[in-house]
Amino acid sequence: MSPRVLIYLRDIFGLALTSFGGPQAHLALMHQVLVRRRRYFSEDELMETQALCQLLPGPSSTQILIVLSQKRWNTVVALLALLVWILPATVFMLLLALLFARWEMRSVATDFLLLIQPMAIGIIAHSGYQLALRFVRNNTAMMLMLLSLLTAASFPTPWTFPLIILGAAFVTNLTSTTTSEAAAPATINWKSSYISLLILVAAFALTGFLALFTKARYLVLFENFFRFGMLTFGGGSVLVPQMFEQFVQHRHYLDAGDFLSGLAISQAMPGPTFSFATFVGGMIMKEEGLPALLAGGLLATLAIFLPGTLVAFFVYPIWQLVKHSMVARRSLEGINAAAAGLILSAAVVLYTSMEFRTVNIFVMVATFLLLQYSRMHVSLLVALALLSGYIYSRL
Repeated sequence: MSPRVLIYLRDIFGLALTSFGGPQAHLALMHQVLVRRRRYFSEDELMETQALCQLLPGPSSTQILIVLSQKRWNTVVALLALLVWILPATVFMLLLALLFARWEMRSVATDFLLLIQPMAIGIIAHSGYQLALRFVRNNTAMMLMLLSLLTAASFPTPWTFPLIILGAAFVTNLTSTTTSEAAAPATINWKSSYISLLILVAAFALTGFLALFTKARYLVLFENFFRFGMLTFGGGSVLVPQMFEQFVQHRHYLDAGDFLSGLAISQAMPGPTFSFATFVGGMIMKEEGLPALLAGGLLATLAIFLPGTLVAFFVYPIWQLVKHSMVARRSLEGINAAAAGLILSAAVVLYTSMEFRTVNIFVMVATFLLLQYSRMHVSLLVALALLSGYIYSRL
Protein backbone atom coordinates (compact mmCIF):
# COMPACT_ATOMS: atom_id res chain seq x y z
CA MET A 1 0.00 0.00 0.00
CA SER A 2 1.43 3.37 -1.03
CA PRO A 3 2.35 6.05 1.55
CA ARG A 4 -0.18 8.37 -0.10
CA VAL A 5 -3.01 5.92 0.66
CA LEU A 6 -1.87 5.55 4.28
CA ILE A 7 -1.86 9.34 4.69
CA TYR A 8 -5.31 9.47 3.09
CA LEU A 9 -6.67 6.88 5.53
CA ARG A 10 -5.12 8.80 8.41
CA ASP A 11 -6.92 11.93 7.21
CA ILE A 12 -10.22 10.00 7.01
CA PHE A 13 -9.67 8.85 10.59
CA GLY A 14 -9.09 12.46 11.60
CA LEU A 15 -12.35 13.44 9.91
CA ALA A 16 -14.17 10.64 11.74
CA LEU A 17 -12.95 12.05 15.07
CA THR A 18 -13.88 15.67 14.31
CA SER A 19 -17.00 15.45 12.10
CA PHE A 20 -19.77 16.81 14.31
CA GLY A 21 -23.13 18.01 13.02
CA GLY A 22 -24.49 15.48 10.53
CA PRO A 23 -24.08 14.92 6.76
CA GLN A 24 -23.88 18.58 5.68
CA ALA A 25 -21.22 19.28 8.30
CA HIS A 26 -19.37 16.17 7.12
CA LEU A 27 -19.45 17.52 3.57
CA ALA A 28 -18.13 20.85 4.79
CA LEU A 29 -15.22 19.15 6.54
CA MET A 30 -14.47 16.97 3.51
CA HIS A 31 -14.33 20.15 1.47
CA GLN A 32 -11.95 21.73 3.99
CA VAL A 33 -9.62 18.76 4.45
CA LEU A 34 -9.81 16.51 1.38
CA VAL A 35 -10.20 19.26 -1.25
CA ARG A 36 -8.77 22.55 -0.08
CA ARG A 37 -6.02 21.33 2.27
CA ARG A 38 -4.90 17.94 0.94
CA ARG A 39 -6.13 18.21 -2.67
CA TYR A 40 -6.99 14.54 -3.00
CA PHE A 41 -10.03 15.56 -5.05
CA SER A 42 -11.23 18.63 -6.91
CA GLU A 43 -14.28 20.64 -5.87
CA ASP A 44 -16.05 19.41 -8.99
CA GLU A 45 -15.42 15.79 -8.04
CA LEU A 46 -16.68 16.31 -4.50
CA MET A 47 -19.81 18.16 -5.57
CA GLU A 48 -20.80 15.79 -8.38
CA THR A 49 -20.34 12.88 -5.97
CA GLN A 50 -22.39 14.66 -3.32
CA ALA A 51 -25.16 15.25 -5.86
CA LEU A 52 -25.16 11.58 -6.82
CA CYS A 53 -25.24 10.34 -3.21
CA GLN A 54 -28.09 12.68 -2.25
CA LEU A 55 -30.27 10.64 -4.61
CA LEU A 56 -29.31 7.28 -3.08
CA PRO A 57 -30.68 5.55 0.02
CA GLY A 58 -28.29 5.15 2.91
CA PRO A 59 -25.70 7.31 4.73
CA SER A 60 -24.76 9.98 2.17
CA SER A 61 -21.47 11.14 3.74
CA THR A 62 -20.30 7.51 3.95
CA GLN A 63 -21.24 6.92 0.33
CA ILE A 64 -19.37 10.05 -0.76
CA LEU A 65 -16.17 8.65 0.73
CA ILE A 66 -16.76 5.26 -0.90
CA VAL A 67 -17.33 6.70 -4.38
CA LEU A 68 -14.43 9.17 -4.17
CA SER A 69 -12.03 6.55 -2.82
CA GLN A 70 -12.98 4.08 -5.53
CA LYS A 71 -12.56 6.73 -8.21
CA ARG A 72 -9.16 7.92 -6.93
CA TRP A 73 -7.81 4.46 -6.08
CA ASN A 74 -9.76 1.20 -6.10
CA THR A 75 -12.36 -0.92 -4.33
CA VAL A 76 -9.93 -2.08 -1.62
CA VAL A 77 -9.05 1.49 -0.63
CA ALA A 78 -12.76 2.39 -0.70
CA LEU A 79 -13.52 -0.42 1.76
CA LEU A 80 -10.60 0.59 4.01
CA ALA A 81 -11.82 4.21 3.97
CA LEU A 82 -15.29 2.97 4.96
CA LEU A 83 -13.89 0.99 7.90
CA VAL A 84 -11.70 3.86 9.10
CA TRP A 85 -14.62 6.30 8.79
CA ILE A 86 -17.10 4.27 10.86
CA LEU A 87 -14.60 2.86 13.41
CA PRO A 88 -14.52 5.74 15.96
CA ALA A 89 -18.30 6.21 16.02
CA THR A 90 -18.83 2.44 16.33
CA VAL A 91 -16.45 2.25 19.30
CA PHE A 92 -18.08 5.30 20.95
CA MET A 93 -21.55 3.83 20.57
CA LEU A 94 -20.52 0.38 21.85
CA LEU A 95 -18.94 1.98 24.92
CA LEU A 96 -22.09 4.03 25.47
CA ALA A 97 -24.24 0.87 25.27
CA LEU A 98 -21.90 -0.81 27.74
CA LEU A 99 -22.18 2.13 30.16
CA PHE A 100 -25.97 2.07 29.97
CA ALA A 101 -26.15 -1.70 30.39
CA ARG A 102 -23.73 -1.91 33.31
CA TRP A 103 -24.41 1.27 35.24
CA GLU A 104 -27.79 2.45 33.91
CA MET A 105 -26.34 5.83 33.01
CA ARG A 106 -29.46 7.69 31.91
CA SER A 107 -27.68 11.05 32.02
CA VAL A 108 -24.03 11.69 31.28
CA ALA A 109 -22.60 15.19 31.72
CA THR A 110 -21.94 16.70 28.28
CA ASP A 111 -21.49 20.36 29.27
CA PHE A 112 -18.04 20.35 27.69
CA LEU A 113 -19.72 19.75 24.30
CA LEU A 114 -21.93 22.85 24.40
CA LEU A 115 -19.73 24.87 21.98
CA ILE A 116 -19.39 22.04 19.46
CA GLN A 117 -22.65 22.87 17.67
CA PRO A 118 -21.88 26.57 17.06
CA MET A 119 -18.42 25.54 15.88
CA ALA A 120 -20.00 23.06 13.45
CA ILE A 121 -22.34 25.81 12.20
CA GLY A 122 -19.35 28.06 11.53
CA ILE A 123 -17.67 25.28 9.54
CA ILE A 124 -20.83 24.63 7.52
CA ALA A 125 -21.38 28.34 6.79
CA HIS A 126 -17.78 28.75 5.64
CA SER A 127 -17.99 25.74 3.33
CA GLY A 128 -21.28 26.98 1.85
CA TYR A 129 -19.73 30.41 1.30
CA GLN A 130 -16.69 28.92 -0.47
CA LEU A 131 -18.84 26.74 -2.70
CA ALA A 132 -21.09 29.68 -3.55
CA LEU A 133 -18.03 31.64 -4.69
CA ARG A 134 -17.00 28.68 -6.83
CA PHE A 135 -20.27 27.60 -8.42
CA VAL A 136 -22.68 30.57 -8.39
CA ARG A 137 -21.67 32.26 -11.63
CA ASN A 138 -24.90 33.70 -13.03
CA ASN A 139 -28.39 34.81 -12.05
CA THR A 140 -29.90 31.36 -12.55
CA ALA A 141 -27.37 29.79 -10.20
CA MET A 142 -27.99 32.54 -7.63
CA MET A 143 -31.74 31.94 -7.83
CA LEU A 144 -31.30 28.20 -7.42
CA MET A 145 -28.99 28.64 -4.44
CA LEU A 146 -31.40 31.01 -2.65
CA LEU A 147 -34.47 28.88 -3.43
CA SER A 148 -32.64 25.76 -2.21
CA LEU A 149 -31.64 27.53 0.99
CA LEU A 150 -35.16 28.80 1.71
CA THR A 151 -36.91 25.54 0.78
CA ALA A 152 -34.61 23.26 2.74
CA ALA A 153 -34.69 25.54 5.80
CA SER A 154 -38.51 25.79 5.69
CA PHE A 155 -39.32 22.14 4.89
CA PRO A 156 -36.67 19.85 6.43
CA THR A 157 -38.28 16.57 5.33
CA PRO A 158 -36.55 13.38 4.10
CA TRP A 159 -37.58 14.09 0.51
CA THR A 160 -36.63 17.77 0.42
CA PHE A 161 -32.97 17.28 -0.53
CA PRO A 162 -33.44 14.82 -3.42
CA LEU A 163 -36.37 16.85 -4.80
CA ILE A 164 -34.30 20.06 -4.73
CA ILE A 165 -31.41 18.28 -6.47
CA LEU A 166 -33.73 16.97 -9.20
CA GLY A 167 -35.49 20.34 -9.57
CA ALA A 168 -32.20 22.24 -9.94
CA ALA A 169 -31.01 19.72 -12.55
CA PHE A 170 -34.27 20.17 -14.49
CA VAL A 171 -34.01 23.99 -14.45
CA THR A 172 -30.46 24.15 -15.78
CA ASN A 173 -31.24 21.57 -18.46
CA LEU A 174 -33.87 24.02 -19.71
CA THR A 175 -31.78 27.19 -19.39
CA SER A 176 -28.11 26.22 -19.86
CA THR A 177 -26.29 26.43 -23.19
CA THR A 178 -23.44 24.16 -22.09
CA THR A 179 -22.54 21.49 -24.61
CA SER A 180 -20.95 18.17 -23.82
CA GLU A 181 -17.21 17.84 -24.18
CA ALA A 182 -15.68 15.01 -26.10
CA ALA A 183 -14.38 12.50 -23.60
CA ALA A 184 -12.57 9.24 -24.06
CA PRO A 185 -14.88 6.28 -23.47
CA ALA A 186 -14.67 5.36 -19.81
CA THR A 187 -13.16 2.01 -18.96
CA ILE A 188 -15.82 0.59 -16.71
CA ASN A 189 -15.25 -2.29 -14.32
CA TRP A 190 -18.72 -3.74 -14.08
CA LYS A 191 -17.64 -6.68 -11.91
CA SER A 192 -18.01 -4.82 -8.60
CA SER A 193 -21.36 -3.45 -9.74
CA TYR A 194 -22.76 -6.89 -10.56
CA ILE A 195 -21.41 -8.41 -7.35
CA SER A 196 -22.83 -5.56 -5.25
CA LEU A 197 -26.28 -5.91 -6.78
CA LEU A 198 -26.24 -9.68 -6.30
CA ILE A 199 -25.21 -9.38 -2.63
CA LEU A 200 -27.79 -6.66 -1.99
CA VAL A 201 -30.72 -8.65 -3.41
CA ALA A 202 -29.61 -11.97 -1.91
CA ALA A 203 -29.00 -10.51 1.57
CA PHE A 204 -32.34 -8.69 1.59
CA ALA A 205 -34.29 -11.78 0.51
CA LEU A 206 -32.42 -14.30 2.67
CA THR A 207 -32.42 -12.31 5.92
CA GLY A 208 -36.08 -11.40 5.46
CA PHE A 209 -37.01 -15.06 4.94
CA LEU A 210 -34.97 -16.31 7.90
CA ALA A 211 -36.18 -13.57 10.25
CA LEU A 212 -39.79 -14.22 9.32
CA PHE A 213 -39.69 -17.97 9.93
CA THR A 214 -37.20 -18.33 12.79
CA LYS A 215 -38.07 -15.20 14.83
CA ALA A 216 -34.49 -15.32 16.19
CA ARG A 217 -33.63 -11.95 17.72
CA TYR A 218 -30.25 -11.72 15.98
CA LEU A 219 -31.85 -12.31 12.60
CA VAL A 220 -34.74 -9.93 13.28
CA LEU A 221 -32.24 -7.27 14.36
CA PHE A 222 -30.12 -7.74 11.23
CA GLU A 223 -33.12 -7.80 8.88
CA ASN A 224 -34.63 -4.64 10.35
CA PHE A 225 -31.42 -2.63 10.23
CA PHE A 226 -30.61 -3.91 6.74
CA ARG A 227 -34.05 -2.85 5.53
CA PHE A 228 -33.71 0.56 7.18
CA GLY A 229 -30.32 1.08 5.54
CA MET A 230 -31.67 0.12 2.12
CA LEU A 231 -34.84 2.21 2.22
CA THR A 232 -33.87 5.30 4.24
CA PHE A 233 -33.41 8.61 2.43
CA GLY A 234 -32.46 11.77 4.27
CA GLY A 235 -29.87 10.63 6.81
CA GLY A 236 -29.85 9.53 10.42
CA SER A 237 -32.63 11.89 11.50
CA VAL A 238 -35.02 9.84 9.35
CA LEU A 239 -33.65 6.58 10.71
CA VAL A 240 -34.36 7.44 14.36
CA PRO A 241 -38.21 7.38 14.27
CA GLN A 242 -38.13 4.11 12.34
CA MET A 243 -35.97 2.48 15.00
CA PHE A 244 -38.10 3.89 17.82
CA GLU A 245 -41.32 2.55 16.29
CA GLN A 246 -39.87 -0.87 15.53
CA PHE A 247 -37.75 -1.66 18.58
CA VAL A 248 -39.40 0.38 21.36
CA GLN A 249 -43.11 0.58 20.48
CA HIS A 250 -43.65 -2.55 18.37
CA ARG A 251 -41.22 -5.23 19.56
CA HIS A 252 -40.47 -3.78 23.02
CA TYR A 253 -36.84 -4.79 22.71
CA LEU A 254 -35.69 -1.51 24.24
CA ASP A 255 -36.84 0.90 26.95
CA ALA A 256 -37.91 4.35 25.68
CA GLY A 257 -35.83 6.10 28.34
CA ASP A 258 -32.65 4.30 27.31
CA PHE A 259 -33.38 4.97 23.63
CA LEU A 260 -33.95 8.71 24.07
CA SER A 261 -31.06 9.18 26.51
CA GLY A 262 -28.69 7.37 24.18
CA LEU A 263 -29.97 9.43 21.26
CA ALA A 264 -29.33 12.69 23.12
CA ILE A 265 -25.74 11.74 23.88
CA SER A 266 -25.11 10.37 20.38
CA GLN A 267 -26.01 13.76 18.88
CA ALA A 268 -22.85 15.15 20.48
CA MET A 269 -20.64 12.38 19.07
CA PRO A 270 -18.55 12.73 15.87
CA GLY A 271 -18.85 10.53 12.80
CA PRO A 272 -21.75 9.19 10.72
CA THR A 273 -25.18 9.63 12.29
CA PHE A 274 -26.19 6.10 11.20
CA SER A 275 -23.85 4.83 13.94
CA PHE A 276 -26.66 5.33 16.49
CA ALA A 277 -27.77 1.92 15.20
CA THR A 278 -24.69 0.47 16.97
CA PHE A 279 -25.99 1.67 20.34
CA VAL A 280 -29.51 0.38 19.67
CA GLY A 281 -28.24 -3.02 18.51
CA GLY A 282 -26.10 -3.40 21.59
CA MET A 283 -28.91 -2.38 23.95
CA ILE A 284 -31.31 -4.83 22.31
CA MET A 285 -28.99 -7.73 23.24
CA LYS A 286 -27.82 -6.44 26.65
CA GLU A 287 -29.90 -8.93 28.68
CA GLU A 288 -27.88 -11.83 27.27
CA GLY A 289 -24.52 -10.58 28.57
CA LEU A 290 -21.51 -8.58 27.40
CA PRO A 291 -20.58 -10.81 24.39
CA ALA A 292 -24.15 -10.60 23.12
CA LEU A 293 -24.17 -6.81 23.60
CA LEU A 294 -20.99 -6.43 21.55
CA ALA A 295 -22.27 -8.85 18.90
CA GLY A 296 -25.60 -7.00 18.66
CA GLY A 297 -23.87 -3.64 18.24
CA LEU A 298 -21.50 -4.93 15.57
CA LEU A 299 -24.30 -6.79 13.76
CA ALA A 300 -26.44 -3.63 13.69
CA THR A 301 -23.46 -1.64 12.39
CA LEU A 302 -22.87 -4.13 9.58
CA ALA A 303 -26.56 -4.26 8.69
CA ILE A 304 -27.11 -0.47 8.62
CA PHE A 305 -24.03 0.39 6.55
CA LEU A 306 -23.96 -2.61 4.20
CA PRO A 307 -26.89 -1.62 1.90
CA GLY A 308 -25.63 1.94 1.33
CA THR A 309 -22.14 0.60 0.63
CA LEU A 310 -23.44 -1.92 -1.90
CA VAL A 311 -25.64 0.72 -3.56
CA ALA A 312 -22.62 3.06 -3.87
CA PHE A 313 -20.51 0.32 -5.50
CA PHE A 314 -23.41 -0.58 -7.80
CA VAL A 315 -24.10 2.99 -8.97
CA TYR A 316 -20.48 4.15 -9.37
CA PRO A 317 -19.83 2.49 -12.79
CA ILE A 318 -23.16 3.75 -14.13
CA TRP A 319 -22.30 7.31 -13.08
CA GLN A 320 -18.86 7.05 -14.69
CA LEU A 321 -20.57 6.08 -17.95
CA VAL A 322 -23.14 8.89 -18.11
CA LYS A 323 -21.55 11.85 -16.32
CA HIS A 324 -19.95 13.31 -19.48
CA SER A 325 -23.27 13.50 -21.34
CA MET A 326 -24.80 16.90 -22.09
CA VAL A 327 -27.74 16.24 -19.76
CA ALA A 328 -25.42 15.35 -16.88
CA ARG A 329 -23.14 18.36 -17.43
CA ARG A 330 -26.05 20.78 -17.57
CA SER A 331 -27.61 19.13 -14.54
CA LEU A 332 -24.43 19.58 -12.51
CA GLU A 333 -24.54 23.36 -13.02
CA GLY A 334 -27.82 23.56 -11.14
CA ILE A 335 -26.99 20.78 -8.70
CA ASN A 336 -23.78 22.48 -7.56
CA ALA A 337 -25.55 25.82 -7.03
CA ALA A 338 -28.35 24.06 -5.13
CA ALA A 339 -25.79 22.17 -3.06
CA ALA A 340 -24.29 25.45 -1.84
CA GLY A 341 -27.79 26.53 -0.78
CA LEU A 342 -28.41 23.19 0.95
CA ILE A 343 -25.21 23.50 2.96
CA LEU A 344 -26.11 27.05 4.01
CA SER A 345 -29.62 25.85 4.92
CA ALA A 346 -28.07 23.26 7.25
CA ALA A 347 -26.34 26.13 9.07
CA VAL A 348 -29.68 27.97 9.35
CA VAL A 349 -31.57 24.89 10.64
CA LEU A 350 -28.89 24.09 13.21
CA TYR A 351 -28.79 27.71 14.36
CA THR A 352 -32.58 27.94 14.82
CA SER A 353 -32.58 24.68 16.83
CA MET A 354 -29.88 25.98 19.17
CA GLU A 355 -30.53 27.96 22.33
CA PHE A 356 -29.70 31.64 21.81
CA ARG A 357 -26.51 32.67 23.59
CA THR A 358 -24.10 35.47 22.78
CA VAL A 359 -21.19 33.05 23.16
CA ASN A 360 -22.67 30.81 20.42
CA ILE A 361 -22.69 33.69 17.94
CA PHE A 362 -19.12 34.55 18.92
CA VAL A 363 -17.99 30.94 18.34
CA MET A 364 -19.72 30.76 14.95
CA VAL A 365 -18.19 34.02 13.72
CA ALA A 366 -14.74 33.16 15.12
CA THR A 367 -14.83 29.73 13.44
CA PHE A 368 -15.78 31.27 10.10
CA LEU A 369 -13.05 33.92 10.28
CA LEU A 370 -10.36 31.48 11.38
CA LEU A 371 -11.18 29.17 8.47
CA GLN A 372 -11.29 32.07 6.03
CA TYR A 373 -8.14 33.91 7.07
CA SER A 374 -5.89 31.27 8.66
CA ARG A 375 -4.74 27.74 7.96
CA MET A 376 -5.93 26.35 11.29
CA HIS A 377 -6.75 22.64 11.10
CA VAL A 378 -10.27 21.52 11.94
CA SER A 379 -9.01 19.14 14.64
CA LEU A 380 -7.47 22.13 16.46
CA LEU A 381 -10.80 23.97 16.20
CA VAL A 382 -12.55 20.99 17.79
CA ALA A 383 -9.99 20.82 20.59
CA LEU A 384 -10.41 24.56 21.25
CA ALA A 385 -14.22 24.21 21.26
CA LEU A 386 -14.05 21.31 23.76
CA LEU A 387 -11.62 23.14 26.06
CA SER A 388 -13.59 26.40 25.83
CA GLY A 389 -16.85 24.55 26.48
CA TYR A 390 -15.40 22.91 29.58
CA ILE A 391 -14.16 26.26 30.93
CA TYR A 392 -17.37 28.13 30.01
CA SER A 393 -19.62 25.51 31.64
CA ARG A 394 -17.82 26.03 34.95
CA LEU A 395 -17.86 29.82 35.03
